[in-house]
Amino acid sequence: MELYCAPNFELHLMNDQKQQIATARLGIWIAGDLSSPRSRTIQVNTTEMMACYAREDEEGLSVKWEILKEEAWFWPLQFSITNRTSRTLSVTRLQLEIILPDERWGDMPLWSLQGAAIGWGQDFAFPLEQGFRRENYLGHLQDAEGGGIPLVYIWNREHGLSLMHLETNPIEWYMPVERNEESILLGFDLRRPFDLAPNQMWFSPLFALSWHERSDFFAPLERYREKMAKRGLIPPAPVPASYEPAWCSWGYEFDITAEDILNILPLARSMGLRWFTLDDRWFDAYGDWNPRLDLFPNGAEDLKQMNRAIHAAGGLSQLWWYPLCAEDGQGQWASHPYTHSHILQQHPDWVVLDEQGKVARNNRHLAMLCPAFPAVQEYTLELAERFIEEWGFDGFKLDNIYTMPACHNPAHGHASPQDSIRAFGELYRRIFELTRRLRPEGVVQICPCGTPLTFHLLPATDQTVTADPTSSAQVRQRIRFYKALTGRKAAVFADHVELSDNGTDFASAIGTGGVPGTKFTWQVPPKRAAHLQENPQLTPQKLELWTFWFDLYNRHRLAEGEYLPLYDIAFDFPETHVIRKDGHLYYAFFADRFDGEVELRGLAPQQIYAMVDYEHKRTYGRITGDNPRLHITFSHHLLLQAIPMTSDLFNESNMKEQ
Repeated sequence: MELYCAPNFELHLMNDQKQQIATARLGIWIAGDLSSPRSRTIQVNTTEMMACYAREDEEGLSVKWEILKEEAWFWPLQFSITNRTSRTLSVTRLQLEIILPDERWGDMPLWSLQGAAIGWGQDFAFPLEQGFRRENYLGHLQDAEGGGIPLVYIWNREHGLSLMHLETNPIEWYMPVERNEESILLGFDLRRPFDLAPNQMWFSPLFALSWHERSDFFAPLERYREKMAKRGLIPPAPVPASYEPAWCSWGYEFDITAEDILNILPLARSMGLRWFTLDDRWFDAYGDWNPRLDLFPNGAEDLKQMNRAIHAAGGLSQLWWYPLCAEDGQGQWASHPYTHSHILQQHPDWVVLDEQGKVARNNRHLAMLCPAFPAVQEYTLELAERFIEEWGFDGFKLDNIYTMPACHNPAHGHASPQDSIRAFGELYRRIFELTRRLRPEGVVQICPCGTPLTFHLLPATDQTVTADPTSSAQVRQRIRFYKALTGRKAAVFADHVELSDNGTDFASAIGTGGVPGTKFTWQVPPKRAAHLQENPQLTPQKLELWTFWFDLYNRHRLAEGEYLPLYDIAFDFPETHVIRKDGHLYYAFFADRFDGEVELRGLAPQQIYAMVDYEHKRTYGRITGDNPRLHITFSHHLLLQAIPMTSDLFNESNMKEQ
C-alpha cells in the first residue's frame, strides 16, 4: 500500500496492483464560496505539496499538505493554510474528504464503525447501505449527547480503511459518512468560521489514515489506542476490584433506600456479587448532592451505616454521580421537576455560556458547570473526597458523561473558549486519581449512556461500560469495542443483564470477557411494585439462574483474560469471541441456530486439546491445533473451553460426552 501526493493536489492511496482505492482532497470555503487550487501544485516530494486556493485569479490562501512520519499502512496527515493577501480573509468552512470508489469497494457487503456519540441507543458498528448519510458531530449537542471516539472505519471481508484524528482534546468538527451509487465518502468538516489576518498561518488537527486487511473494527481501534498512548492518553490499568460483579439499585428506580440495599446484601453476597451501587436520585438536587431526607432520614449518617454494613459483609460500595451540572429552576427529568440548587443560587456565575450568552445544557437539560473555572474544580473535588472519605464509598458510577461545550462566560476569564473542553477530561482524571489515592481498590466507572465514550476521558476510568445496551448484540459488540480501545485485558462492565435479550442473557456478557451485573429487586411489596416501571423481581427460578451464572463467572473470570480478535464480528459466522486465560482458550459462539463445522483459530500447532462446554460440563472430544475444526450444534450460544491435554484441569470423569 502506498499513499502519495498527486499533481492535482490530492492524495492517492494505491494498492499493490497500482489500483487507486482511495482519494483524499481538501475543500476550503472563503467568505462562503468554495475555492479551488488555482495555481500549479508544487510537489516537494511524494509526502509534501503546496498550492494556492483562491477565488477567480486573485491571491488567496497558500496551502501546504504533508504526510508525516509514514509507517506501514498508517499515514498521519496535516495541512496548514497561510493568508497571502493584504486583507483579512474569512474561512467559513474546511473539509478533508476521503473518497472510496464504488468499483473498488462496492462489489461486496460493507460495514462501518462510526465513533461519534450522536444519540442514546446507537449501534457503534452496522452495515453500510446505499443512501446512508450521517453528520457525526464531535462536539457537545445542546440538551443531548455529543463527543465520542473520532474514528470512522469502513470495511468488507477483505480489507478496510479508517480515518481518525490524533489530537488529545476534542475538536468541534463533523465527521460525516455517506454512501451513494458512485462512492463512499468520509471526512472531517469544520463548519465554524474563523478569520485569518494577512500572513497569518493556521494548522489543521493531526489526522491519520489506517489500512487493515481481513479485520473488523478491533484493529483500527487498537491502533488508535496505541497512537494516543504515545501522545499521553493512557487508560489506567484495572485493579482486581474492577473485575468484581455488581448489583445496582436501579431496579428500584428513583426511590431506593438504605434498608432496600441491606435486605439484598446477604443474598447478593451469597451469589458472589461484590459491588453494590447506590444509583440515581439518592440526592436532593443536582449540584447540591445532599441525601434525600425522605429516603435517608438521618442524612449522610444513613449512608455511612449502609457502607459499614456492606464492608462488613465483604462488599464494596459505589455511588452514582453526575458531576459538573446543577439545577437552575428550568426543566425536569422523570424523577422530579427541577428546583433552583443552592450551589447555583450562591454561584450563578459557575455555568457554561454559549456564544449567544445562553446556558449550556446537558442531556438531562441541566445547567452545565465550567470545568476550567477554579472554583468549580475545587468544589467538584471536595465532593468526591466527601463521598469517599466521609461517607465511606469505594468508587463511582459517573453517569451520562459525554463532553463539554466551549465556554464563553466572561466571568471566567478564559484565555480561549476551548479551555472548558480541555479541562473537562483533566478534571475527570483528577477525580479518578483522587479515588485511587483514597481507595487503592476503588473503581471509577464512566457511563456515556447509549453512546461511545469520549476519548479524552480514557485516563479517567478503569472500568468502561456497555452503557445501556438495547440488545445482547450491542452488549457483545460494545465489549469488543472497549477491549480494543482500552486494552485486551481491560475491565468492561457488561451493564445489567436485565438489559440483554429476554433479560437473562448472561452468556453475551461472560463469554465475551465482560464483567456481569444485575439490578434485580427482592421481595418488593405489591403496592410499591405498582409504582415501578419494570420491577425486575428475582423470582425463585431467576434466583437459581442468577446464582448459576455468577458462580460460572467467578470460577473462570474471563474478564481478567486476554481478548483475542481472531474473528470478524461482521463477516464470520457464527459470531465468535475468544478469550485466552491461564493457557486455555475460551470460545463463545452466537447465532439464532447453528449446525455445522467451525474453525477454532488460535490453537497451538501439534497441541492436543480437550474441547469442553464449560456451561453444561459436556465434552466435545479432542482436536489438534494442526486440524482445528469441530462440528457444533447450538441455539443462541455455545461456550467452549479448549484445555491443553497436559492440563490438570481436565478430568474426563467430570464431563459428559456430547
